Amino acid sequence: MVKANVQAIDQLDAERLGSGMMITDRRFFILAVSERMTQRLGWAKEELIGRPASSLFPVERSAGLFDHIAQAVKKDGYWQGEAHHVVKDGQMYASRMNVYALSGSEGEWLVWEFAERKTSLSASTLTSAEVLSTIYASAPFAVVPVAADGTVQDWGNGAEALFGYRKEEAIGRPIWTLFRHSGQTPLPFPPERRQCGEGIVQREDGTPVYIAYTIIPVPSSSGYVVLAEDITKRKQKEGERRRQVELAKKIQHNLLTPLIQNKEVTMEAVYIPSDDLSGDIYACYQIDLYRYGVIVIDVMGHGISSALVSMLLRSLLRGLIVRVIDPVSVASELEKHVQNLFPDETNDMRYLFSMIYLVIDTKERKIEYTNAGHPAGLLVFEDGSVHELDKGGLAIGSPFSLPFEKGVIDYNRRARLLLYTDGILEEMDPSILQSIEKIRTCTQMYRHLPDKGFLEQLISQSPSLARPTDDVCLLSITVHG
Repeated sequence: MVKANVQAIDQLDAERLGSGMMITDRRFFILAVSERMTQRLGWAKEELIGRPASSLFPVERSAGLFDHIAQAVKKDGYWQGEAHHVVKDGQMYASRMNVYALSGSEGEWLVWEFAERKTSLSASTLTSAEVLSTIYASAPFAVVPVAADGTVQDWGNGAEALFGYRKEEAIGRPIWTLFRHSGQTPLPFPPERRQCGEGIVQREDGTPVYIAYTIIPVPSSSGYVVLAEDITKRKQKEGERRRQVELAKKIQHNLLTPLIQNKEVTMEAVYIPSDDLSGDIYACYQIDLYRYGVIVIDVMGHGISSALVSMLLRSLLRGLIVRVIDPVSVASELEKHVQNLFPDETNDMRYLFSMIYLVIDTKERKIEYTNAGHPAGLLVFEDGSVHELDKGGLAIGSPFSLPFEKGVIDYNRRARLLLYTDGILEEMDPSILQSIEKIRTCTQMYRHLPDKGFLEQLISQSPSLARPTDDVCLLSITVHG
């Protein structure tokens, strides 16, 4: 196991007579650099550590070069060759390079040696002690060598900065006593194999710190190397994002209009986002004493971007429906709003949305509607006959502009309307056609149930609706003739 007095990367670079040395992880992010390397490239150490090594090479060449290096290192343990690299002032230089896989590290780290073209580099690999010494000197995370019984064998600068304990306080202590918060430790020790995880530890001064850790067994010594990184800032950002999403979720649910319940019309809805936020939305309004406007919208995609678009559309609906009323005119007005909100130069498919909008006239006993690229709504009468609400046009925001068509259905007796978004089709059956047929059959079979009972029966046909892959919105409307 590595001792505390290992050599630093600058001394190692000087001894090997190179003109620069750096260490990266297996994803090619820079962990440590020598002084010669910083002089060669023109950047300070703090500017280089954490950057992808590919940024030091011309963009048009780096992808192929790094693929070749990765394959060679995996196969032979090293790569040796010539490559052009870029310095801070933009100039390009050719160097001979050796890239080594660290012996015994299971490919965790790569060592890069640079030399002038005329200089020959040794192809010998570096030892674990040499590489760990460089990481102790400048890595932005803790690297802790641990014996088989769990006692700390060495304590570098990164560990001291993260945990607050000095070297003499940490060496010889069980590792889990340092990874502890409120009497508990997130560290599974001893692990049977490599372990990764996250948890909270307490610094010596009592400050809690979120960490990500990795425990790597070292078979040659029966010990371990424990890596720990401070992820407190990331966790704080995640917590703030979660609070913002929860607020947006509450706002979105509050934007759903109250469902109409009276002697003429009754409604129930099911609203299941596939993520925290949904691109689906419904709204219903009483236009006058006898007429009701109902709309269901499905913005393409799901998640935050679709939810923002759906909430933006929601702000337009009441004034539009109560003022314009006519289904074709409402669809045309929405089309114009989308064109104004998202001009041609910025418009793309994520702003496309389907819609079905209908006006229920309880005095004339008729339903007028238009369907803009949406799954056909179903109107089922008491005798089991079904009418599909499929007349209309293309989805709103489509690059092709065609006139919308209006459908009209008369009713003189009780009937059930089902409006839904396409998220349920993916959950009912792998075949979209089979899903549509199942929905049609269920609508006929349970047409006599109240709206809530009918939707419960429909949902029961697909248990996976608890966590759908796409947003789901179902709206059951009963008109009483």
